[in-house]
Amino acid sequence: MAGEDSNSSGKIGESIAAALLEKIGWHHQIHNISIGCNNENHLNSSGNPKKSHGEDIVYIYDTPFHDNRTVVAHISVKHKTGGYSERESDVNREFKNYVKELEQIIECAKYDKKINSLIESFDAKVDLQHIGILVWLHNDAKTIDKNILPIIAKSRPDLEGSTPYYIIDSGRASFLLKVISNLNGKAKEGAYQFYYPKIGTGVLVDLDRKGNRLPIELVVSDIIPALITIKGENHFYLYSREEFDELTYENLMAYALEFTSGLVNKIYIGFPSYNSAKDDNVANEIRLSFKDRNEEISPFSYNETVLDLFKR
Repeated sequence: MAGEDSNSSGKIGESIAAALLEKIGWHHQIHNISIGCNNENHLNSSGNPKKSHGEDIVYIYDTPFHDNRTVVAHISVKHKTGGYSERESDVNREFKNYVKELEQIIECAKYDKKINSLIESFDAKVDLQHIGILVWLHNDAKTIDKNILPIIAKSRPDLEGSTPYYIIDSGRASFLLKVISNLNGKAKEGAYQFYYPKIGTGVLVDLDRKGNRLPIELVVSDIIPALITIKGENHFYLYSREEFDELTYENLMAYALEFTSGLVNKIYIGFPSYNSAKDDNVANEIRLSFKDRNEEISPFSYNETVLDLFKR
């Protein structure tokens, strides 16, 4: 019975993860690939050498942040019935095990004929980067927004090599979904695209700085920039995972003005909690710090409540 429950939970997790990735523009995912194991040190639960590994999801894309780089994302999905453990030691232990398992998958996947055939079919660029992504979800509605990154940041998994690893927990997934939902609502009369700031090593001047895919650097960021085009006019949106306060708002205004470089006239900065009825005066005072800029800058909440009906 336990095995059936585990299998059911795993399928639920993979379905949710696949849908989440679709929302952020990660289309054409490859699911459930069996990878031959080529390392005798990779052991199964019985202590014997593994014969194969299971890849939950593989996704390949060209990153806008580095010229001539293709990213091969190896995505491992874990799903729990109930929330994350309340004991930090349990969370850290599970995290270390999950990431170690993902490391072994990637070690063997780099030499797997199926994976390399996919890379060849994609016509990958010269600079090929394999990354690991752990999507670790649960189904406890009361703690669905919980951020476990401060907990696992204390972990030191026994990993080798230079492969970068990223985690999408339920809190991160909830933030991404709220951003996408708000963008869809704001763009009813137009269209939205994610905005790619000038970071990384990209130097090509003709590289488009916007697109329909959210690269991993922005997936795991606490700010997400986007452009909405309405009647030929670009509106810039910057979504923050942090709560509204004076310092955060001032910093985000500086980021938004730097990102846009005077190319837009309207900038909107979203917070999980901004209340026009009590926060407007603070926002207006902070706006004076950028008195020489003519852009219209407006804060808002992407967690709408009845309080958001208040208009300045």
